Amino acid sequence: MRTVIYRQLRESEQAEASRQLTASYRAAYRGLMDEAYLTSLQEDHWVEILQASMERGDICLVAVDGDTIVGAAVCGRSEGRGDQDCAELYAIYLLPEYTEHGAGHGLYCEIEARMRAQGFRSCVLEVLSSNARAIRFYEAHGFEKICSFMVEENGMNLSCDLMQKAQLQLISPKSV
Repeated sequence: MRTVIYRQLRESEQAEASRQLTASYRAAYRGLMDEAYLTSLQEDHWVEILQASMERGDICLVAVDGDTIVGAAVCGRSEGRGDQDCAELYAIYLLPEYTEHGAGHGLYCEIEARMRAQGFRSCVLEVLSSNARAIRFYEAHGFEKICSFMVEENGMNLSCDLMQKAQLQLISPKSV
């Protein structure tokens, strides 16, 4: 694996980022969500979501290895959860071959630094309650579970946790 760099998503890269996000999403939720639903996701599933996020001014980052997008993260102002200075991490996904090698930590550190630069002081996110790997990742980055709730999505009843990092801080890429 070469050096992964983290940078802002370019509008011209939305289709490539969508393919990466779809592949990463399927891998992350295999065994946790309905396989038929995961298989039904089209490669362009994220294009409109990314376009809307970019138009809103959300932070849309990619992790790039050479010329290949291997990860993506999106966050913006939290709506109805916390104060005006609270961000919400909507998505952070890496291709499976890039997990467990520090690329996720680097991507998270970069998006948190950008949250802080935009004036956010805290961050919330939602995670499947059964996604132990993701929960460990978030806890390692200072998030704590606030509550659990149920959501119905595409015919699935899913238990989710709301997690919060009450104080965003400068994180060294080597600290976790």
